[in-house]
Amino acid sequence: MEKFANIIININHSDVDRIFDYKIPKALENRIKKGMRVIVPFGNGNKKIEGYVIDICENTDVPSDKIKSIIKECDDFPIFSDSMLKLAFWLKEKYYTTLSSCLKTIMPSGIGIKSKWLVVLLDYDENIDVTEREKEIIEFIFENNNVVYKSDIETYFGKNISNILNSLKNKKIIAIRQSVTGKSFEKKIRCVKLNLDESFDEKYKSLCKNKRCEKQKEIVNFLIDYDYIKVSELKNHFDDCNYSIKSLKKKGIVTVFYEVEKRDVFDSENFNKTYFPNYTDEQLKAIEILENMRKSHNKKPVLLFGVTGSGKTEVYMSIIESIINEGKQAIVLVPEISLTPQIVGRFISRFGDKVSFTHSRMNQGERFDQWKKAREGEICIMIGPRSALFTPFSNIGVIIIDEEHESSYKSDTSPKYDTVETAKKLSEITDSLLVLGSATPDICTYYKCMTGEYDMAELKHRANDSNLPQTFIKDMRLELEMGNRSIFSRDLYQEIKLNLEKGEQTMLFINRRGFSTFVSCRKCGHVMMCDNCNVSYTYHSKSQSLMCHYCGKTIKNPTVCPECGSRYIKYFGTGTQKVEDEVKKYFPNARVLRMDMDTTTKKNSHEKILSSFGKGEADILIGTQMIAKGHDFPNVTLVGIIAADISLNSGSYKAAENTFQLLTQVSGRAGRSEREGRVYIQTYNSDNYVIRLSAKQDYKGFYDEEIAVRRILDYPPFGCFFNIMISGEKEREVIESSQRIKDVMSYFNKNNDFIILGPVPAFISKIKNEYRFTITVKYSDEYRLKKFVLYCIDKFKERNGKTGIYINITMNRVVF
Repeated sequence: MEKFANIIININHSDVDRIFDYKIPKALENRIKKGMRVIVPFGNGNKKIEGYVIDICENTDVPSDKIKSIIKECDDFPIFSDSMLKLAFWLKEKYYTTLSSCLKTIMPSGIGIKSKWLVVLLDYDENIDVTEREKEIIEFIFENNNVVYKSDIETYFGKNISNILNSLKNKKIIAIRQSVTGKSFEKKIRCVKLNLDESFDEKYKSLCKNKRCEKQKEIVNFLIDYDYIKVSELKNHFDDCNYSIKSLKKKGIVTVFYEVEKRDVFDSENFNKTYFPNYTDEQLKAIEILENMRKSHNKKPVLLFGVTGSGKTEVYMSIIESIINEGKQAIVLVPEISLTPQIVGRFISRFGDKVSFTHSRMNQGERFDQWKKAREGEICIMIGPRSALFTPFSNIGVIIIDEEHESSYKSDTSPKYDTVETAKKLSEITDSLLVLGSATPDICTYYKCMTGEYDMAELKHRANDSNLPQTFIKDMRLELEMGNRSIFSRDLYQEIKLNLEKGEQTMLFINRRGFSTFVSCRKCGHVMMCDNCNVSYTYHSKSQSLMCHYCGKTIKNPTVCPECGSRYIKYFGTGTQKVEDEVKKYFPNARVLRMDMDTTTKKNSHEKILSSFGKGEADILIGTQMIAKGHDFPNVTLVGIIAADISLNSGSYKAAENTFQLLTQVSGRAGRSEREGRVYIQTYNSDNYVIRLSAKQDYKGFYDEEIAVRRILDYPPFGCFFNIMISGEKEREVIESSQRIKDVMSYFNKNNDFIILGPVPAFISKIKNEYRFTITVKYSDEYRLKKFVLYCIDKFKERNGKTGIYINITMNRVVF
């Protein structure tokens, strides 16, 4: 019985976003499995391309004379489990994208195929006329056993040889063929061992008789004590031993082979083993709720709603302990890689080498090794950002999303998935428990708890009986009226000074990196703008340059205005570099660290900064939202929020929610031990309800205010909206296409069921030389809204054919 494979081609385009049937050759029937990557011929030219086996069947509708065959498999094992294939199909439908892009998202980072072109010398008539240059190439191929990579010919003869190769091909002297292999990031170590077969003694005696082989004899005598040894280690004992190994291999005395070595991203032995803590009554109650839900046949997601410092991580670990004792696995998601070292340290201390982690600052090889450890059952707990959700565990028992409200859980690249929604679907597929943890839950999450869709466990008090910090709101308008032009209020200045005298630590938060937020001419008002993007440059004092934080373009800091020639250049706004300079000016003896995107570009820079601060090697830590969440420093007693208003004016319907969450989270870094904490919130909007309620850490009060606003305006959770971004290099094309899309929507919106807003220029109307317009469509029902939007976009494409514009659709997100 013939077998066929249903395959998705790795091309991210809607025109080929469907299943293609391929025949499985007899030689591969026992090797090809569902979920594997394969190489297949595709298109009219039968180009070799990567595909994914979605299913295997015994029938096909493709005629036998037209069906193509799989060429080979890329790996020895399936990349996708049944659970992950189901999740991929769900992602495609939920986030209106191609199945190929969903599968690529689930795959371990960096896995793909390597494609090279081979030049093969054919049996040809030697009487054919060839040029001198063609003759040289023929001889080169012949000297390399009649097969050579095209790139090697180009290296030897120069890049401009395509015409010569085509001439040889037309004369049927050579063939040019594509060679495709699977690309993996396994680390392979070269090893050597003795060939202890029946002829070894005879070969060894022969070696000993040759006085010119003393070094080879020494190596053989050394290898007798080893089953095998890495060549790199052998070189520690014998300098320049490559020739000797090569010679011994040729004589059949040794075997050289490669062994896969998995990279360790941490040393579990460096962590002290910890045991079960003394749980508080609230923690015990929360654990009971989670355990009951875990064992329930009708599982619901559970929100672990606990104030900062209430011991949510200990509750997580208790549930994980139960899970792994049953032979199951746990996925723990954290919002930012800056959280990973501290959280991982606590998990390793409890669970040892059963834990691993992954994040984007690790190289692709390190990430691949952690993925493979999970697949092969070497670990049972994976910690990381949203990509860790796709860990290939075989029996998931619990998925935990810490700080579930965080915006970094929403992907900005296709598929633009929401991690919480996706984790909920995966928990349904795997019959596992989903736990969402936060001191400031997403408004929609808390609403689902109130309506019974989710369950909730509460931790209302800090675990170590310490009080929440005292919080003071400082109105910077009054400071200015009283002559204080510093970025620090007088009270915050005094508190920083007091902390330095007492030997206690301070954290200063501002959610903006750089020195100044924009640079302007005081004479004509010209603002230095990036010519690729419609945004102002940010001044960086260390490099004395202006940088665009959207496209990365950097220019030298101007000394005169490019518009009017004036030398009166002023730096407006405050960033982390400016705060650092001001701290050093007012407190010259203070030891200062700064943590933002500019200081954390190098590998392990997050860990170094946090470790240094944790050891007391700095008095003051200045940072962006990287320092706002999850960190636990017992000696931090003072937190200063330099400009609380920044995120209030972001233009998003979630601006109030994001600001409340950020202020509450950063305030929670103070007073986490027996010392009392103080928080100073500096603002120009001291009467704003967000500022007032975040100072009290009153989430329920904030929720009541915010949910009332959303109910009136039909924002989530009461309504749904789609943001359609139209972009392109030609402004007129973008404007006209945007209006045509609006016209199509208006035509099919005959009953005015849908609210259509725009088109209008995007908040940032130009990025990387592309103009951007947006249309927003609102409706109460997500399914009907999605169906309407996608139908209208398809109609627009039918009527307009190919255009020079790009259309991106996102749900319930304001795109800037």
